[in-house]
Amino acid sequence: MLVISVVFALHGFWPVLPFAGLELLALGTAFYSCILRSQRREVVTIDADVLRVEKGRRYAEECWECPSFWARVLLEKSSIAWYPSRLLIAYQGRRVEIGRLLSDEERAGLADTLKLSLRRQLDEAQTP
Repeated sequence: MLVISVVFALHGFWPVLPFAGLELLALGTAFYSCILRSQRREVVTIDADVLRVEKGRRYAEECWECPSFWARVLLEKSSIAWYPSRLLIAYQGRRVEIGRLLSDEERAGLADTLKLSLRRQLDEAQTP
């Protein structure tokens, strides 16, 4: 794009250059925004006593904890057909949503994996 705009400017169409600069600025801003969003992380840790959800980019900007024994994994389907489902971890009326960037199939698989991991932790805690 820059090469084409310089060629046009050399042929006397110099007003093309500011518009090419604006287009490059817009494109760079869009790429930067995509890069920042792609670095978002959600880390779910299940210990013997605590289930922890940490969200952030380079470090944990949000942290949510609950006793793993009482944690519930909920997969809520939307009442509107084309809206995505929601994967929630709930405890005493508090909820945290995870997996917002996943597809519905990936979200359902993650819900099954979390339920299985919580059940395993419960079984390990109950065995002497």
